[in-house]
Amino acid sequence: MKNPVYEQVQTRKVKARLRMLQHAQRVSGNVSQTCRFFGVSRALFYIWKKRFE
Repeated sequence: MKNPVYEQVQTRKVKARLRMLQHAQRVSGNVSQTCRFFGVSRALFYIWKKRFE
């Protein structure tokens, strides 16, 4: 049986990561600047980007 709370948390995480990727693409156009804004490393950004591709 699926845990609805766990699924909600996972959904929020995915949406937050997607927002960050969209920010880099649409708003700043600069990965380094986006990573500083969201407080994540560039390496982590590229890991998440690869997962969404």
